[in-house]
Amino acid sequence: MKKREKLKKIFSGIFTAVFAVTLIPASLPETVSAAPPASRVSVHDPSIFKDPVDDTYYVLGSHIASASSEDLIDWEQISTDYGDTSAAPFYGNLQETFAEPFQWAGYDDGDCSGGNYAVWAPDIVYNPQYEWEDGSKGAYMIYLCTSSTWRRSCIGYMVSKEMDGPYDYIDTLIYSGFTTNGNPDGNSTRNTKWDNDYLNLKELVELGPENGGISEVSDNWFTDNGDWDNNYAPNAIDPTVFFDAQGEHLYMTYGSWSGGLFILELNPATGEAYYPGVDSVDEVSGNYTDRYFGTHIAGGNHQSGEAPYILYDEATEYYYLYETYGGLTADGGYNMRLFRSENVMGPYLDAAGNNAANSGSGNSSYGIKLMGNYEFYDQLGKKAAGHNSALIDDDGAHYLVHHQRFNISPQTEQHELRIHQQFLNQDQWPVTAVYEYTGEEIAHYENSQVIGSYEFINHGTDSSGNMLTTQFVNLNEDGTVSGDYTGNWTKTGASDAQGNDLGYDYLTLNIGDIVYKGVFFQQTNEAGSPQSVMTFSAFGNDNTSVWGSMMPNSDENRVNAAAASLDTYIPSATAESITLPTSVMGAEVTWSSSNSSVMDESGNVQPPQEETVVTLTATVSFGTASVNKEYNITVRARASLIYGFDFETPASEGGLSPTEASAKSGNASLMGTAALVDDSERGNVLEITNEAGAKGVNFLRLPEDTFSTVTERGYSVSMWAKVSADSWEHSALFEADNSATAPNYPMTRIGVNLIARINANGYSDVQGELLTSNGVRDQWEHIVYTVNPDGIKVYLNGQLVGEEKKNIASCFDDSNAASIQKAVNVSVGSGFIWNDEDVRNARFDDVKVYDGTLTAEEIMSAYQN
Repeated sequence: MKKREKLKKIFSGIFTAVFAVTLIPASLPETVSAAPPASRVSVHDPSIFKDPVDDTYYVLGSHIASASSEDLIDWEQISTDYGDTSAAPFYGNLQETFAEPFQWAGYDDGDCSGGNYAVWAPDIVYNPQYEWEDGSKGAYMIYLCTSSTWRRSCIGYMVSKEMDGPYDYIDTLIYSGFTTNGNPDGNSTRNTKWDNDYLNLKELVELGPENGGISEVSDNWFTDNGDWDNNYAPNAIDPTVFFDAQGEHLYMTYGSWSGGLFILELNPATGEAYYPGVDSVDEVSGNYTDRYFGTHIAGGNHQSGEAPYILYDEATEYYYLYETYGGLTADGGYNMRLFRSENVMGPYLDAAGNNAANSGSGNSSYGIKLMGNYEFYDQLGKKAAGHNSALIDDDGAHYLVHHQRFNISPQTEQHELRIHQQFLNQDQWPVTAVYEYTGEEIAHYENSQVIGSYEFINHGTDSSGNMLTTQFVNLNEDGTVSGDYTGNWTKTGASDAQGNDLGYDYLTLNIGDIVYKGVFFQQTNEAGSPQSVMTFSAFGNDNTSVWGSMMPNSDENRVNAAAASLDTYIPSATAESITLPTSVMGAEVTWSSSNSSVMDESGNVQPPQEETVVTLTATVSFGTASVNKEYNITVRARASLIYGFDFETPASEGGLSPTEASAKSGNASLMGTAALVDDSERGNVLEITNEAGAKGVNFLRLPEDTFSTVTERGYSVSMWAKVSADSWEHSALFEADNSATAPNYPMTRIGVNLIARINANGYSDVQGELLTSNGVRDQWEHIVYTVNPDGIKVYLNGQLVGEEKKNIASCFDDSNAASIQKAVNVSVGSGFIWNDEDVRNARFDDVKVYDGTLTAEEIMSAYQN
């Protein structure tokens, strides 16, 4: 689920890297003069636009932030995040301008309660076909969205005759999150029924498809009990607008998580939507078309994926589709993906030939991943690059435009605008340059310029929030590749379809079964004392991107770089054994421990009774150089039981006493008809039965203080469960949030589908391809999920079946208002946060909540015994 928060303001220059670097080939590095850093700006979800009148570049972003530039290098901030909501550039007075969409979402409601706004993702286009009432033509058009919850949002548009406005709000085109039952969602009391007069659905139904409306509201949009079906229908956010190859037809693509990404054709004369009217299947792409939302092109089933951006390239005759996976926070694993199609409606395919329309399950293998979380030696680490736009300039140059977060301590959500050049590879994919754009031009290079040792980043295909491991490869004179990978490489001159020289060189890397195709590019790196270094960037036919940045061929530099890269292997805290590498970037690594009884030199852990700090010392050696590096690792104490309920003692006036081993003494409460029964396999157990659609009716309520004393050790929830086949997959087996009457974050839960989550200042979940099993119905299973500052793990019958590694330390910071310790509404068999129905028929036994994370060995022992 996408959960946005107001982002902290950034000051220019805050993220200039602070270390001098000595990277490059066997020859001495070329040091460039230290020019003043580019003028930095902060614009989240930046949409790039070049004004055809004066060639000024603009980026417009969420939270009404914007900036401009004359050269794509030095930027000037026009407006900051909600800096002036009464007279904002482009938007004017927000409450007046967006009075219509705010009736549904985006102001003082849901996630933006308390007088806050959620105005997101504007995209600007100049439309020469727009017709004004005075008969004149041509308009600057801004399409944007407002949002209140993860599903209730809407998309509308504004127009102006001048780039800087004033802009008039014209209409709201697409709404999402409506229901047939009218139930409110999230932290809101708003009626969500589809036929509210201020929505456009009732009017469209009355018009009918023959008059530009729709046939009826679709059953596909709703669940059986009348809620919004987010697996099928999209969240109406993140619109971008583009013309087709002929410049005649205007389209809008949009969407986020939920039902995926959609395309809707617009009337270029008015900017209004051409609603399909009836459901159908697109003849060219085979993609389904919804009567209201348009043609589905990617995602679905609430898989991550948002911020679509489609750009047509006349040179290749492809429509390139960008979207972003993961969570948008610094540790959320935000990352950009790329597909392409010869047709507007698709199919949009990736480098491996996968169709984006099928990415509603296991989506990390879909789409070329452009960049993950990475760090070159002595340079500032980059995180969560995403929500991009792209530009093909008048001279044919390609640019990728995105916001960028950083690997800093303490970790914050600060971000800046970043622009990277792109170049077409042999297969006409736009590969992304390693370093940001500083005005450099690509060229042909001699073999002697590209032969050497490179820091190597394989961006992979997952959406992890962890930093990638920096490795190394040698491009050898004989055409072989050695180092952390082996294979061969070739360099050839780049040319277009007509054989014209493109002025740069292709790179082909063959590593195992993967063929990478890209370019060489001499760039200025991003060190405190910038240097000109050879780089390469290439896409693999497995949807991975690889980057290389040349480093000096000296033992000392190899050792220092290898020692720096060790940081991605070693956690600051752990409750379980870890793998200690013995070789990094070709350097040998040996280890010693200050306390082998707790953690030995191989990384094996014996959990102590009390938290213990162990110092591991790594000795890194290469050639004649050697360096020692120490890591102080907190080994977390063994998990201790907060509450355990074995249901062996009869209830007293609806109350259940915890087991004697429990640290706390509060009683659990049987709610409604929840009862203890005799089970033929497990003896006395808890039984919960509910009618379909029941919410907060029959369940077990645990004591309010269950999570009150949880620390940064984390927590574990363990139970035996037997769930009926007719129980809804999203019903909660266990949930804790802040209130039964007005549920809100913090929240933690595990569903019948074994999707485990926490949302408490930070967010993490284990779902989709991260889960290898969703369990089996109508039989007893042992279910455990553990949560600590390093992420979430899910175990089924003693086996690890799901894991997300992610820094969620903020979830355990008790000084924050939404830390997990404030989750006081704790229940088994019912979930309140998203208005999900209770489990319909389930039995539970040995429900336990621990302070600390159980180890894999402890979980297996609990299952076997």
